[in-house]
Amino acid sequence: MKLKIHMACIACILVNITLAQNGKLSNSNSAKVLIEKMVSKTGSYELLKKLKDVEFTYNFYNPGAKKSDISIERYIFDGEVSWGQYKTHNVFVLPKKEGTVTQYYESTGNSWIAIENTKMTDKRALLSSNFLRKANYYWFTMMPKLLDTGIIYKQLPNRTHNKINYNIVKIGFEKGVGEVQDDFILYINPTTFLVDRFLFTVKGSGLGISLMEIEYETVNGYTFMAKRKVIPADWDGNIKGKVLYEQTTTNVKFNNGFKRELLAK
Repeated sequence: MKLKIHMACIACILVNITLAQNGKLSNSNSAKVLIEKMVSKTGSYELLKKLKDVEFTYNFYNPGAKKSDISIERYIFDGEVSWGQYKTHNVFVLPKKEGTVTQYYESTGNSWIAIENTKMTDKRALLSSNFLRKANYYWFTMMPKLLDTGIIYKQLPNRTHNKINYNIVKIGFEKGVGEVQDDFILYINPTTFLVDRFLFTVKGSGLGISLMEIEYETVNGYTFMAKRKVIPADWDGNIKGKVLYEQTTTNVKFNNGFKRELLAK
């Protein structure tokens, strides 16, 4: 036990030294310091820009219905380009339509959705496509983006789960930041500094409060959410139902040489 505590203290000191040397450690906001420590472990958004782009396979699975949306995801980090192609789409992505579905969105606002090679003009389909393109991109880049401007940090009392005494940080957004001001309550592991689980809302979705439980993998120095489970919960972290969705990210490859002009076609 003493050895474990000693090693945890050393890890904490090393992270603090690294952040201080980089000039990134906040002096007055303890909640933001915890987020900075976490991002020092996952990798920053600047790291993602150096890695340029990513491709991976994403399985969004509904265990109740035993159905999936499975896509090949491609993102370009400079300009936040999000492209996805679905050959299996039985949950949210046009489940009543046949054929390969391709979606595209970039931060400039350019977006489209197509079945096979025909672009759709239906406004509801385009809105749904835009939501998924932005959501999928955000989940892959979420942890470093928690240091974006316009975010409000508040440290809450620690919570214990599975015998781990978690540091708790509530995340909010200033008015006008983002399209909706969702709320997050993060459980930050005091030993690994990673977010093991978090509570969140997606306003306008009708889902209410959900709990995300996370497993991580690391590729090219970037640590990302590789497996996630979404479960109904309350703000105290009490589970209120069965797993709604399981989300799995595999076959992650960075620096593929993607060009915005080609993905946007």
